Amino acid sequence: MGFASGSVTFRRYKVVGEQPKATDGAMLEKLRGFRLQIGEFSVPEEVEYGWSGGRHVLDGEFGFEHNVFADAMFFGLRVDTNKVPGVLKKAYEIMEADAVAAGNPSGFISKNQKRDVKETVRKKVEDELREGKWRRSKIVPILWDLPTATVFCSAGGTTQEQLLELFNRTFELELSPVSAGSMALSLLEPAGHRRDYEDLRPTRFVAGTEGEGQYPDYPWTAKGAEPKDFLGNEFLLWLWHEADAKSGVVATEEAGDVAIVLDRSLELECAYGQSGKDALKADGASRMPEARDALRSGKVPRKAAMIVNAMGHQYEMTFNPEALFFSGAKLPEVEEADSPRVLFEERIALLRDLCRTMDALYATFLRLRASSSWEGQVATMKRWIAQPMKGATGA
Repeated sequence: MGFASGSVTFRRYKVVGEQPKATDGAMLEKLRGFRLQIGEFSVPEEVEYGWSGGRHVLDGEFGFEHNVFADAMFFGLRVDTNKVPGVLKKAYEIMEADAVAAGNPSGFISKNQKRDVKETVRKKVEDELREGKWRRSKIVPILWDLPTATVFCSAGGTTQEQLLELFNRTFELELSPVSAGSMALSLLEPAGHRRDYEDLRPTRFVAGTEGEGQYPDYPWTAKGAEPKDFLGNEFLLWLWHEADAKSGVVATEEAGDVAIVLDRSLELECAYGQSGKDALKADGASRMPEARDALRSGKVPRKAAMIVNAMGHQYEMTFNPEALFFSGAKLPEVEEADSPRVLFEERIALLRDLCRTMDALYATFLRLRASSSWEGQVATMKRWIAQPMKGATGA
């Protein structure tokens, strides 16, 4: 049931527009009106999508019992693909052509018969598609948190495009993906740092191949929708430094003291687009000599497994800092829940706390990043990067 149990994977989308104050029957009716319905006689489109009740891929029911939890609404995006494999269509054509050719004295098939064969195969394929033989379905869980005007969902790529289009068509509201760059603007602008945000450029933690005058270009964000997403990579590197070179506890204004441990896996990529990628998997991956070697070669972290302790709770997840994407996030166990509904609502509260904690860490980083103290922080981090790991050769 997606967010109701187990680990959760999601990124966030801000709801843009005048959304309802609370979930009501009209919202559920709108979902029902755009649910995915399968035509009985028509040939389906290659890709079809619509809303689902969220409990399973065939769930087309919407109601307060299964879709409304406290101030949030849970449902799903169902996406179906209907496509006969190309190799199979080719096999149908060859088999049909062989059968026709066998009835000809020459043993060959005529041009007119070739056209007939294609038409026969086309009808066969359409019949199979109409019967649902090649229908492949998936469901993407969605949680709409009305108090924070936020949608939680793991959609990416084409599925994200479908989510944004269908949400707008259903509710006449827009979804704006939250990323490191967009969140930086939303946090810095109200504090009067719009100009500081606009002036931010990538930090040079190590020299590029062209020397001190070369700045990293972060090729994975430079051509994206939000070029300031490189701030997410710098944020994760800063967290790594805080966890490794200091106590691992960061004082935040919004969530109090937060303890951080980078754990089992770490992925890095060259910010200059030159020295490739590294993927490290081991207990304490960030403390491996190879991790510090990667930093010295110009790489920055793009994904890391983390353990975060804050507000009396411990969370584990893999974190992608550019999209602020949480993968396999393990929420704390709910000790007392006398019904599945109470359990789900408690998990929603824990999910909010996780996001509040990570946002508090990011806000703390941004206040430093946009201040005159950042230059001194960079000097400290450069020394840390240059320092050999304890236990490494030459240490």
